[in-house]
Amino acid sequence: MNNNKPTISVLMPVYNGERYVAEAIESILSQTYSDFEFIIINDGSTDSTEKIIKSFNDSRIVYIDNGANLGLSKSFNLGIDRARGEFIARMDADDVSEPKRFERQVQFLKKRPHVGIVGSSMSLIDEDGRIRRVYRRQLDHMNIKFASLFSTPIMHPTIMGRTEVFKTHHYNEGLSNSEDYELWSRLLFESETHFANIREPLLRYRTYPHSFTQTLNLDKRVVSAHNSIRNMERYTKLSEREKRLIVRMRQEQNISLSDMFAATALYFRAARNFCRKEHLGKRKTFRIYIQVLPNLYFLAKYKLKRLLNR
Repeated sequence: MNNNKPTISVLMPVYNGERYVAEAIESILSQTYSDFEFIIINDGSTDSTEKIIKSFNDSRIVYIDNGANLGLSKSFNLGIDRARGEFIARMDADDVSEPKRFERQVQFLKKRPHVGIVGSSMSLIDEDGRIRRVYRRQLDHMNIKFASLFSTPIMHPTIMGRTEVFKTHHYNEGLSNSEDYELWSRLLFESETHFANIREPLLRYRTYPHSFTQTLNLDKRVVSAHNSIRNMERYTKLSEREKRLIVRMRQEQNISLSDMFAATALYFRAARNFCRKEHLGKRKTFRIYIQVLPNLYFLAKYKLKRLLNR
């Protein structure tokens, strides 16, 4: 490894990722922006993951073997502590980064010194790599902040951020899931970190029956629900019924029509109080209220799906 500090430190924890890890590694090594170190953290894999990683002969790869399965949060923090770059980029072992991902994100961050973390849209792909649809998030900081009241506002495997942000604010090692949502919330509400998303899809995100997202059980989704509740209560006090409703919806439980109306009222109340507390003008307030519409669409689709599955 060159003694000069790289521009980017890429962090990729992997646990039993033999099926897709080679494709993930190749997508990083073939980036058009090549000034990076690639920190691959083998988190106690018991399959052929280690053999596949070591088959790549590239001086930019920094291999860390945890020796045991420590989990994502601890692995991320180990990588952060080792990172030498100006920026840190995330990568998952079953995803594919587009060739110009790093080029686009470095250019974005260098032009906008006030932005601490930038993500992007992403293409959802199946097991065979076929693109199913494009998944987008809000682009500017204030809309991202409002979006965090309902769910994670920036997609974890797409991010690149300034290294000092991560070295100052580590992942919560007490969480086995939603560690990204918790960190984004901490940064949004307890620091001066600004967020942004690039509209262009810069990552192909693989979703399949045994992916982490698909196997996340309903009890674990409570962690994400309580993060949403904490964020909402920064702007509006929630009743116990509203808190239970948020948890039930996150767990994909059935809800009544009266619950739907209660959720709708909550969304609009949250938007109103957010705009007031953030002192937003008419134009920005309108953009916040527009964000409520996809949530209402989700509620209607959610209820319809439940009715059809009876």
